[in-house]
Amino acid sequence: MKFQLKLDKQEAEAFRNFANTVKPTEINMNDFVRSIFFNGVRALEEELTQNMVKHIEANREEFEASGFSFDEDGKLAGVGDESTSGTIETID
Repeated sequence: MKFQLKLDKQEAEAFRNFANTVKPTEINMNDFVRSIFFNGVRALEEELTQNMVKHIEANREEFEASGFSFDEDGKLAGVGDESTSGTIETID
């Protein structure tokens, strides 16, 4: 898969300056950009997960009725197998 990002002149120059400053010499530019992309994806995934958990904990009663469980401090502890069984469809 090829992923292309268009940067304006200032953004491109800022990225070149950044890369020239922090990119290790033993890593080529493609691998460097790839690592930045995947680290960003992981950070976004973590942020979304934290926001989802906060939402679930803020709406505890509704989610308990759906099979979610919480500890004595009101923190999300898990979800029952029966509430997730058959809810995810895999497309090949």
